[in-house]
Amino acid sequence: MIPSRDVVSPVQTYTILDIRTPDASSVNKLVKSTQGVSQQTTLSGIPSGDVAAPPSPPPSTHPSVEDAFNSADLVDTILDSLDQPQSLKSIPTFVLYDTLGLQLFDQITCLDEYYLTNAERAILQEHADDLADRVKNGSIIIELGAGSLKKTELILKAMEKKKKRVTYYALDLDQHELEKSLSSLGGQFNYVQLVGLLGTYEQGIPWLSQQYTSRGTPKVVLWLGSSIGNQSRQESATFLRRLQRTCLQPGDLCVIGFDRRNDPSVISKAYDDSQGVTRRFIMNGLDHVNVILGQTLFHQDDFDYDSRYQSHYGRHVAHYRAKKDLTLTYSRKNDNEKQQQLKNETSNSPLRIKVAKNELIHVEHSYKYNMNEIAHILNAAELDMVEQWLDPQRQYRLVVAECRPFHFERDIQGTLATLFPYDDYQNDVTMDRPEHLNCATCDTGTSSIQQAQQVEANSAGSLINITGSRHWPQAVPSLHEWEQLWTSWDIVTQTMLNHKTMLFERPIALRHPFIFYLGHIPAFLDIMLTRHQADQEVAMMENQSAPQGKTSLTEPAVYADIFERGIDPDMDDPTQCNPHSEVPEENQDWPAVESILQYQQTVRHRLRKLLLHWDAEGYNYTNDALAWMVPSRQRAARVVWLCFEHEAMHLETLLYMLVQSPNINHPAVAPPAWYYSQQQQQQQQQQQQQPMFDILSPAPLMTFNTDTTVQLGHDDEEAMDGKKTFETVEFGWDNEHPKRMVPVSPFEIQYRPVTNGEYWQFWKQQQQQQQKESTLAAWWPASWNDLSECTTTTPKIKTSFGWCDFSVAVHWPVQVSSVQADAYANAMHMRLPTEEEWTLFRNTINTAKEGAPRNIANIGFASWTPLPLNNDQVHVVGDVWEWTSSEWQAHQGFISSQLYPGYSADFFDGKHRVVLGGSWATHPRIAERPSFRNWYQAAYPYVFSGFRLCRSL
Repeated sequence: MIPSRDVVSPVQTYTILDIRTPDASSVNKLVKSTQGVSQQTTLSGIPSGDVAAPPSPPPSTHPSVEDAFNSADLVDTILDSLDQPQSLKSIPTFVLYDTLGLQLFDQITCLDEYYLTNAERAILQEHADDLADRVKNGSIIIELGAGSLKKTELILKAMEKKKKRVTYYALDLDQHELEKSLSSLGGQFNYVQLVGLLGTYEQGIPWLSQQYTSRGTPKVVLWLGSSIGNQSRQESATFLRRLQRTCLQPGDLCVIGFDRRNDPSVISKAYDDSQGVTRRFIMNGLDHVNVILGQTLFHQDDFDYDSRYQSHYGRHVAHYRAKKDLTLTYSRKNDNEKQQQLKNETSNSPLRIKVAKNELIHVEHSYKYNMNEIAHILNAAELDMVEQWLDPQRQYRLVVAECRPFHFERDIQGTLATLFPYDDYQNDVTMDRPEHLNCATCDTGTSSIQQAQQVEANSAGSLINITGSRHWPQAVPSLHEWEQLWTSWDIVTQTMLNHKTMLFERPIALRHPFIFYLGHIPAFLDIMLTRHQADQEVAMMENQSAPQGKTSLTEPAVYADIFERGIDPDMDDPTQCNPHSEVPEENQDWPAVESILQYQQTVRHRLRKLLLHWDAEGYNYTNDALAWMVPSRQRAARVVWLCFEHEAMHLETLLYMLVQSPNINHPAVAPPAWYYSQQQQQQQQQQQQQPMFDILSPAPLMTFNTDTTVQLGHDDEEAMDGKKTFETVEFGWDNEHPKRMVPVSPFEIQYRPVTNGEYWQFWKQQQQQQQKESTLAAWWPASWNDLSECTTTTPKIKTSFGWCDFSVAVHWPVQVSSVQADAYANAMHMRLPTEEEWTLFRNTINTAKEGAPRNIANIGFASWTPLPLNNDQVHVVGDVWEWTSSEWQAHQGFISSQLYPGYSADFFDGKHRVVLGGSWATHPRIAERPSFRNWYQAAYPYVFSGFRLCRSL
């Protein structure tokens, strides 16, 4: 910890709360000024009354922290960890952090070799104001493992500068160090209230939940110093998931420090410095064990500090290595209940623990993270990244993550591989890699997905959202997935859409007014459940079925006629249109929105009962987890799946309609960084000059030199429902069936889509070449603001948060029609890829183990806008859909859907083009399924779709 500094006036008080008591509502409280004068006071939001102060802290020179490590259970924990066979021995990491250990660690953080501290400080020096912009007035800020507060002070000063009234809680184990850190801040805050929490993570999380979760108080959790690396990736995901479920509410933020997978030599020096401070820190843990046990079990001279970085796993591991064969002898004392129970068996005989020469005793590990691993950890915890900052040396990353109203799980297979790297572990054992240690604590393969699935779904730390349930088939969206989808629908239709002013808007003339879609989604679900009697078994069980045991439409049944199907008229002749519902012509003739929303809730409850019924049956089948999903239920399961993806697709439809409306409301999520800077410019009424921007150099090309074939589609014939085992079921739309091989000639294709900047450059060139005004207007993207507003300026980009300056969006993929994409391609003497070429490119990148790094797919609302592209990564899926040159038509083996006959066939008119991939608003179940195919009319300019270029060889 840092030495005490001179306290400046005015005098500022801070409070210490001892939350280690079982009843978090009756905490011990001590209030002090920064000059060390004790006071009794009442802190808003904390129980008041006469309470006893925590015990006085030990002298700073004392080697242990007796007020933090005072439980007899610690003795059992330490002995149980040591009394293990060879390769299984460990010592709990907490023994490193007594008073001397904390002081040594503070010295470590001041070393140049320990780059993490300076890197994080550099980030906060540059971005503390940006973080403060995101913190709401009246927030609480709680820091897990607060430490010296040197870096935290930068954040608190930013809050003070921006006059944000916040209460800062510093959670730490050691009262003495906690007081020293808080007093070091001096009397510099008028808007920031300081509170110390004396306790552990395990005590702090329940306290936070009990005190603030039900109050709706905005919260920011700080987890700095790469402390997340002290746990395995699975443990970190479980901890964050628990935090998310028990303490956080929509809008709350987590600020997490992640050390990167840096050069191994840099990491090795950081954890075994040339001055030997880290070595003393680790070896001091042995002395602290002796203090806790009350007798000498270890002698430092008998052990070496074994420090190594395992680059394959991305972690540093610390062990005590025995210099010789040893016997650790502990004289038992009957001083706790457990030892009293063992009295008869042990007869107070000493505990002798054999330690072989060179045997490793695990004490600590520190995991490092790349961006994929960070995304996977947050995904498992159902948190979404809104900001990430790197230090100037690009060695460390600070991430701001948000608890949002909903979360769609993305890249589940990649997330599982990060959390349960069993294959990597087995390869290390088989290949006898040098990185493999004879230490069970380091054996990441010992924890399995099956073990994680056994954690109850309602447990706060359950990762069942990622692992899946053993008794729920992956092909069928779970109730949890449905609830997330319904929440996303409500955010878009009830927050972004103003019911008082926007219900009858038609920002796209080729679509119905917004009110239609509010009724269409529940009506479609109700129609499909009824038409195919998907929930008949529930109705019969409740004895509420109609005559002949059939279920009927939800009332008002007339909604099925009004809202069954929407429109997609021919853009050249709008009188030509697909079969659709007849809707009211006058606004006053539409049903009341309140009635539609009540209808929606009733239909949702209908489906919810079916899913709960299936879920309950699954739990009853303990021996054969999927035995309940009998073949006779496969058609009902298909209906559930089909309606899920139907709603997910219409969610995106509504969004691209809303983006075209000048009246769009912002979503209830944290805005992107550019939004704050634009707001500040407007508030300060700054003269908005045209910012300078660069346009990316031409995209690299991937070459396919030989004739080959590629697989399109998958096998999923609806007529086979009820004739398969459920393990073989893979649902898809009719245009995805059957699996087929298609030839592909040599070609090359761009690594990434075309950007706004590149398309703007093309458009300006056409203008300079004196193209007709009508042609220039036809080539102007609908995703940009009106051409008439851009006579002397660059365009602005339409987003969920309003207009975005072109300088921000210059590297975003441009969103255009297929006709506009063709115009650009022709000017570049290239073309759009075919469906089979684009699919071959996707498959090749997804299966490649080497080569250029891939982007992390921006799908499923990872971001509520597209994100910038670059030439250093291969962009495969996300941000925008991608046009192909392939015509939408029936392929060999195509069979129209029995459930939804016109889904594909109604649009085999020669005017639609195949669109592949997925946008930022596409559900991962769709965007991550390679066989999924979308389509739009070639001239349709509103969809979130871009393109990349290709050419034949």
